[in-house]
Amino acid sequence: MATLLSLQTTTIIKIIVTWKNGNALITITNDGTRTTEWEDQLKLDYPMNVDIRVSNKCAFGKKTDGTAICSFCHESAKFDGEECNYSVLLSKLDFPAGIELAIGCNHFSDGLYDFVKECTKKGYICNLTINQGHVKRDKQMLLKAINAGYVKGLGISYRKGMSAIPDEILKYDNFGMNVIIGIDSVQDVLALSGTVRKIVILGEKNFGFNSGKVNTNSIKHKAWRHNFTNLLNAFEVVSFDNLGMEQMQVKEKISKKDYDTMYQGEHSIYIDAVAGMYAASSRSFFKTSWHDMSPSEYFRNPPTMIQLRKV
Repeated sequence: MATLLSLQTTTIIKIIVTWKNGNALITITNDGTRTTEWEDQLKLDYPMNVDIRVSNKCAFGKKTDGTAICSFCHESAKFDGEECNYSVLLSKLDFPAGIELAIGCNHFSDGLYDFVKECTKKGYICNLTINQGHVKRDKQMLLKAINAGYVKGLGISYRKGMSAIPDEILKYDNFGMNVIIGIDSVQDVLALSGTVRKIVILGEKNFGFNSGKVNTNSIKHKAWRHNFTNLLNAFEVVSFDNLGMEQMQVKEKISKKDYDTMYQGEHSIYIDAVAGMYAASSRSFFKTSWHDMSPSEYFRNPPTMIQLRKV
């Protein structure tokens, strides 16, 4: 996550983990806040967090007739896709304890449950993102994993008109609603205030099913930028991904001191565990086979553009 812009909470703050990453001291607390301290120039040995695709199969994905419920899906999910081999994925992760894993959950299967359990044993912090339309179906598995401590943070991708989110999920301290600039109506999102405490504002990705469709000068995009202050006032916590910060023009809207304090850069990698590939991010066309190197090696010495292949 890129930054935390507003925080007004009564949660008792406790440190989950403190660990050394290169020349930085990383501290993560139970409310999801990450603090990074270093001297001189930041030099990391490992990514701050790792985005992982564990399945390209989704009930809302593209069907054989070419239609998809989420027609903007940047991961081009398929109705008849496949789930990764979790044992192979686990064997590839060569990170120290403290690393945050951001896992996309199209279906909370038994395999995924066992995976987050084993990752927790390794000291990784597992955060899960799931579509609002899948929450009712996967509610019991979600609560089971949260109560066991295997999932620390839960992001639910907002879909207007989908089944209401159960109270047990809404009351979870580390639940946040993921909303997309340009896709979701900012007025619909503001209407969530009072029900949802935290939102994560994501930029609209020019990738996957949504390739060629992004217009950051659209009325919807402008409405989001216009309501920047209203969004901060409406929710206890407002966070952004890096693309969201760019499309909302956050840097121009807050002081340099606040920006430098809260923005931690983009020190992450993306693992497509279905295809067995690494990439700089989920919207990168250039990928490297995980048979060529470990994820930590990929982060420390990313291949040059000559070595990378477009897939």
